[in-house]
Amino acid sequence: MNFNSIRLQVIAVIIIGALVGTVLIEFAWTPRMNALLIDTQSLEVEREAEILADGILPYLLSNQIGAAYETLQSAKDRYDNWIEVTLHGADGRRIFPLGEVQVASGAAIITETVQIAFQGQELGELSVVVDLGPGIERFRTEQLRMVYVAAVIVALILFGVAYVVDRLFTRRLIQISRAADEMAVGNFDVSLPDGRDEVGMMARSFSAMRAQIQYQTKSLQEARTRAENALEARSRFIATMSHEIRTPLNGIIPVAELLTASDLDPEQRQKVEAIVQSGKALSSIVDDILDVSMLETGKLTLRREVFSPSKLCDEACAIARPSAERKGLTLTVEHTGPTDLTCMGDPDRLRQVLINILGNAVKFTQEGSVTVKTSVETRGANRAKLRFDVTDTGIGISEKALDRIFYRFEQEDQGIARRFGGSGLGLSIVKSLLDAMGGTVSVQTAQGVGSTFTVELELDIATAASVETRPPQTDTQPTRRQRSALVVDDSEINLTVASAMLQSLGFDVDTADNGLSALVKAQQKKFDVIFMDMHMPEMDGLEATRRIRDEDGPNAETRIIALTASVQQDDIDKCKAAGMNAFMPKPLRLDRLKDVLMG
Repeated sequence: MNFNSIRLQVIAVIIIGALVGTVLIEFAWTPRMNALLIDTQSLEVEREAEILADGILPYLLSNQIGAAYETLQSAKDRYDNWIEVTLHGADGRRIFPLGEVQVASGAAIITETVQIAFQGQELGELSVVVDLGPGIERFRTEQLRMVYVAAVIVALILFGVAYVVDRLFTRRLIQISRAADEMAVGNFDVSLPDGRDEVGMMARSFSAMRAQIQYQTKSLQEARTRAENALEARSRFIATMSHEIRTPLNGIIPVAELLTASDLDPEQRQKVEAIVQSGKALSSIVDDILDVSMLETGKLTLRREVFSPSKLCDEACAIARPSAERKGLTLTVEHTGPTDLTCMGDPDRLRQVLINILGNAVKFTQEGSVTVKTSVETRGANRAKLRFDVTDTGIGISEKALDRIFYRFEQEDQGIARRFGGSGLGLSIVKSLLDAMGGTVSVQTAQGVGSTFTVELELDIATAASVETRPPQTDTQPTRRQRSALVVDDSEINLTVASAMLQSLGFDVDTADNGLSALVKAQQKKFDVIFMDMHMPEMDGLEATRRIRDEDGPNAETRIIALTASVQQDDIDKCKAAGMNAFMPKPLRLDRLKDVLMG
């Protein structure tokens, strides 16, 4: 029961008011009325005694004592509440009654005495003793009855007033309150009370406010829908542009890498390497923009795999080491925690975080060193807090720039951007990835001295049950012996590039320009590996892969590797669901191709 309800409070006030009124009447008004009754009865007895004294005066003057006696006896018998009537003569001798006199006392016992005299001569004294108790009791009974009746009448009146108040105010206020509750859960169609009084005015104001809220809510929903559509459109645009940019890059980077392995003079090699580095830089920018798009649209999916933090750190440093060595920098790694620790998390995203931070450290350090320190703080039996400190001796960061270096497209100043290049997305992606993984990134820096970026991340420690037992793999390192590969792509350039790269690794390559043609060739010949593009005419790569897996052909168990410029997580999931074993993003790179063939 809600005792804060106005309705219950009004009822409580009515009940308490009736009780208080009854108590006040009982203890204040009733005693006063009793005293008034006694005073009135005393005056009445006194008047009757005087009348009686006047009645026996002639008998006393004529010395007719017997007649006076009879008159007094008659008067005593006539009044039930007269206890005793006493008549004394002038000499003090008692004339009436002849017997003993009753003695009575009490709050309701009154005695009235009247002097009997004629022309200044005292003839005697008349005393009347009266018991007012029965009369007072009857009066009190009637009085209480009246009090109770009055209390009931007052209560009924108050309940009537409360009912009217409830109809006029309380119910309508409750209706407004319920309307507010319904509005809170998005129901704007509830009814409101009407009327011209104050509650009606409040309801009309509330209705106007409801209409305004409903309009604003609708406007916000429409704005949100437009924003989501715009964000989705931008995401699709970025994905499309990523795909379209990766496709020509697939004809630049792999061909340039193949040229570096050919017989070139130093000047030609330098130019080809410039093409390779420029293509990789452009590919990296495309990757960063695509990551930002996935983070903004919430499409980034974190995996949960077993990995070694120390090994992952070594891998990230191995990727950054060639760039550091080209600048004459010393890149060192110091593991202060247990190197055999394994955790559960997304190693690819954590590796991306470390590579971005290491890439920045190398880029902004002209001389000196870059040092990576790892440490582990165990949290109980199942949790571990990982810490990675990347310290460089580079240019440092100004105090005013610290607040915005983790924002997108932000660098310390335009001079830095012109001098060192970059899109300003690396640290933004680092922070967003760590936020998604529940980690943090911080920086301590001094201009001209260097910076230390600290990554902290708490993960589950991998148990024996979480580590998959895998059979030992045979050495699949591609050799110069003839192995067969089928490359499926609708782009002639992509077919040429992929074929040339695979042939350089000793493969006999067959090609198909759509999924239907690939399905026919897969039924005719056994291949060691199939590279399948996703988007093709006639039949796409996903359907072709499903058909190869479902049909009892020679390549039902052959490794099928996705070869596509669409690199969003949704695309990777679709490839895995179709039955593909691995994912090879465009542009193709020789080192990645070797890794995927060994996987």
